Amino acid sequence: MLKFAFKNMAVRKSRLLLVLLSIVISAGVALLSYNVAQQVNEGIVSTAAYYDMIVGPSGSATQLAMNTMFFTDKPLGTIPYSYVEELQKSGLVNQVVPFTMGDSYNNARIVGTTPVFLEGKPLAQGDMFAEVYEAVVGAEVARIYGLKVGDQIVTSHGLNTGGAEHAASPLTVVGILKTTGTAYDNTVFTSYKTVWAVHEHHDDGDEDEDHDHEDHEVEDEDHDHEDEEGHEGHAHEGEVCAILVKTKGFNEYYKLNDYYGQNSQLLCINPSTVLREVLDQVDLSARIVYLLCGIILIMNIMVISVITLLNLFDARKEIALMRLIGISMKRIAQLYLIQNSLIGLIAIALAMLLSHGCLGLMSSFVASMGIVLNSWTIYPLEWAIAALVFVISVLPTMISILHMSRQESL
Repeated sequence: MLKFAFKNMAVRKSRLLLVLLSIVISAGVALLSYNVAQQVNEGIVSTAAYYDMIVGPSGSATQLAMNTMFFTDKPLGTIPYSYVEELQKSGLVNQVVPFTMGDSYNNARIVGTTPVFLEGKPLAQGDMFAEVYEAVVGAEVARIYGLKVGDQIVTSHGLNTGGAEHAASPLTVVGILKTTGTAYDNTVFTSYKTVWAVHEHHDDGDEDEDHDHEDHEVEDEDHDHEDEEGHEGHAHEGEVCAILVKTKGFNEYYKLNDYYGQNSQLLCINPSTVLREVLDQVDLSARIVYLLCGIILIMNIMVISVITLLNLFDARKEIALMRLIGISMKRIAQLYLIQNSLIGLIAIALAMLLSHGCLGLMSSFVASMGIVLNSWTIYPLEWAIAALVFVISVLPTMISILHMSRQESL
């Protein structure tokens, strides 16, 4: 029966390929949209839950949260490091973590902070950074650029590729993080003092270069102007881009929020609240995508039903002849159910490969936005979606066979 089903499929391969393509596209879109929405949602929730307060320069609350939590966008600017010391002495906090950003290593951003920032992020190799010019790299950074413990990396000025290299002050890789499935995988971490030292060395180099070109006053002015723009948001010695705070409780949080909220030069936010608003937008987009997927599935049912009916209509004489020579309708039904089940299974397998292949292609692109997509992550509901699509692909055949079984063979 299985061999005959394959032969029957070969005879009508053009229509069957159309059914196959229809199922693959509709199921692939549904699986991909659900997987992406889930991974983005989980990544935001897991990252935002740790710190309950972020203090930074005045500006956009969303930009401050996304910059410190997911290392996207540019820092809002800088604030004095004295605020870090002030918070540490307040007696209202459990943790105070300085955060700086301003350089990059190829497409990976450099975050200057303290080892406390990486608590809960275990190392796969090596040790945590402890001295100036030591760095710990994320799992994806190590994989993409082939880094190992002991290697030296030369960072570049600015958050995008193409900036001036800090060749005179390379960082030594002392540790590699385990894969976390978050933006940490695509980032390089070092001490905030390293960021200060690198920028101080860079500025000293600029001053020497300006001194060598005193006769070119106009060029010097242009260079200074460009240098000021290039340093926007960069933390020099005694400055940080933001402060991440874990307070002792609700009362302590509200005291600090009231105190720093009165300072017009500062922005004090709760990352969970800000990122919940971002999640609401993501959920709305996900619902729109799910609606479109539902429409595609309905169209898919229509296409499969029409093509199945056409195939069975063409085969009605064959079916009548098989019944006339004594083949039971049960055996005939088995033949066509096996045929459509094979098509459904092949289509589902291809749809799964398509969706997770697209995840793999998307992962490197969205990494620059702080979003990490793991192409190997499969959720239980994906199997449920695949099973639903399989039933949809077989259902028209079952209905048509049931209808034909009630008719006389002649």
